[in-house]
This record gives sequence, C-alpha cells and structure tokens, in this order.
Amino acid sequence: MLTERLRPEKIAQLVGNEQARLEVFKWLKHWKTGSKSLLLTGPPGVGKSTSIYAVASELGYTVLEYNASDVRTRERLREALSPTLENASLFNEEKLLVFLDEVDGISGRADYAGMDFVLDFIENATMPVAMAANLEDTQKLKKIEQKSLVVRFSSVPVDVLTIYLRAVSLKEDLEIPEDLLEKIARNSRGDARQAINSLQTVSGKKIVGSLTDHQFMSDSSALDAVMKAQTMPECLSLLRQYDAQPYDKIRAIFDSVVSAKNLSLESKVESLEAISQADMILGKIQKRQSWRLLRYLDRYLADAVVSKKISRADSSIPWNLRLAIWNDGKVVKQMAEALSEEYHVGKSAIASFYLPFFALYFKYRPAALERFIEKNNFGDSEKRVLAKLTAKK
Repeated sequence: MLTERLRPEKIAQLVGNEQARLEVFKWLKHWKTGSKSLLLTGPPGVGKSTSIYAVASELGYTVLEYNASDVRTRERLREALSPTLENASLFNEEKLLVFLDEVDGISGRADYAGMDFVLDFIENATMPVAMAANLEDTQKLKKIEQKSLVVRFSSVPVDVLTIYLRAVSLKEDLEIPEDLLEKIARNSRGDARQAINSLQTVSGKKIVGSLTDHQFMSDSSALDAVMKAQTMPECLSLLRQYDAQPYDKIRAIFDSVVSAKNLSLESKVESLEAISQADMILGKIQKRQSWRLLRYLDRYLADAVVSKKISRADSSIPWNLRLAIWNDGKVVKQMAEALSEEYHVGKSAIASFYLPFFALYFKYRPAALERFIEKNNFGDSEKRVLAKLTAKK
C-alpha cells in the first residue's frame, strides 16, 4: 500500500507536529536509566507510532511493540512484557525500546490490575518505554501522565496536508486535480494516513476534475470491499475510506451479518457482539462528542466481518425484527458459554447442535424445561430463545 511505501524512515520526513517530533527525538537521544517513560497522545493518523519508529531507527534502537488493548489484563501483560525485563541482559549489545500502543485501550473495571502492571513496568524498566494513546480524558491515563513525559500530537492542518498530497502526487506521477487534493485533505480531518489511503483510492480511477461519491467509496462497492478484506489492517483502512456516517456503517454491517447464510450460529453471535460494542461506542461519541473514539468503532466493525466472507446485504428486514435477532444472538452466546464447560464441548457445538436438540426435547416436556432453566440459572430470555428454536422444528 502507498502508506507503507511512503512510511517515513526519519523524523524529519513526517508531516506536521514539528515541535512534538522534536521532543520525541530529544527524549530518546538523552534517555538514561531512571528517565521517565514517554506518552504520546493525539488522534489517529497524525504520526505518533511513526515518530517512535523513525527516531528509534535514527538513534540505533530496536523497537519491541505491544498493543496494550490486546493484552489488557494483568496476566496477559505479564506474559507479554516480563520476558523483556527478565532477558534484557541477553541483549546487552542491542539497544531496545519498548513501545506500548493504545494504552487507552486498557479500560473497564476488569482491567484495573492491567493498568497497575503497566505503571509498575514503566517505573522499573531498564530501557526506554514509549506509549501512545488516542484519548486524554480518562482517570487511568492521568496516572500514567504523572510518571511520564507527555507529548501531545495534533491533527495535521488542511493546508499542510494539501501540500503533502501534492508532493506525493508529483513523486508518484499521479495526475490528481488540485481541487480533489484539497477535498481529500479536508475530508481526512487531519489524519495523514487516511489522506494517503484516499489518495491511493482515487488514483486507481479515472478522474474527471472533481470528487464523486464513488471515488470516496460511499456506495455499495465500498461495503463490498470491506466485506472482502482478509486482514485487520486492510479492513480498517477500507472502513476509514468508506464515506458514510458511523450509524450507517453499523446498520449496513449489521444487516449483512444477520443475512449471512455462510456463518455458523456461534460466528454470527460473535459478529453481532462486536457490532453491539461499536453501537455502544457510537452512543458515547454522541453523548460526549468524543470523536477520537471513532477509531475503536471501526475496529469493532472490522472484527465483525474480517475473513468471514460475508456478502453485502440490501436488507429489507424490519428494524424490530433485526433487533430481536440481535438480542437472541446475545442470549445464545451466553447460553453457549454457560453450557460448554458442563458438557465438555465447544461453544460452537452447543449453539449449532445441543441447543436445537434441547429445544426439540423440551417441546413435549415442559416440566423438564423448567428444571433445565432452574438448574442453569437461566431466565425468560433463554426460555424464549428455546421456544423459537422449537417452532422451527
């Protein structure tokens, strides 16, 4: 992809945030044992991660990167990071820098211990530790800020992005009209990575002097491309190029998942759970106007579809029916989790084989159904789903 080919190898090659980049360079150049860790904050696509890699390369460091949102609990963080501390002596001839990306992804009550581990880690690390976050307003980040040098990155100004896109177009021999470059810069909302992705998208099409919705991937072809993505980075890139409102993205992907005939019941439940998380994030965005959370919304939507070979659906299913399917899917997932351990089989087997069998068995044995519900601490929701499965038999 164009973003990978153009990834800066030196700190001076980045776009925007000149003072912030200088602070990153000075931090690593003058780092010594006992120095504070580094925390970079700011919206996606403005150069936080790229700055770390560029400065590390210039100063001869090898970067060990971990995504904190993927290893957010104490045990998973310990498994990932402890070997780095324990084996540091094995790398005496190599300068190492630990980079924890998306530390704001450690959230929720279950992750408090994970955050405590990160705080202990940055206090006791014998090598430079850099972190990146998209949010600044969480209490747990405040604790990290107190023990770190905080460098804030800002969105890249539209005029700077336009100049950069013009230079890239000349370098790559792309005949892109000036008004189109300006519109890409404006629509990218200060995200340089998204701007380059959009530039690559339009460069493969015939340009007729002005930007069209099709060129910005706002029609059905955009959703088709998202559904066909085989990797998370590819899917995220396509979702960010998909010029639609967040609610429309959620609705379109939800319709496609609900209508998918190739997914197992368990896979469909997992996809619907990811979509429900995206919907909750959208609620937070609208309530708090925290638009930086959009990055996480796209990540959950990508989780719902990537590598699942789902086809786009122009669904005419009424909303109340779609909502019922969504809620039933969550109940099936909960039942599968509760019963898989008891019956020593996977959740997929519970969802696809055991539950339909139970439904058929209980169809003519209401007393047995009541005992089953009571034994497993189920309620009316579980009874309703079993009744629906019975009706299909």
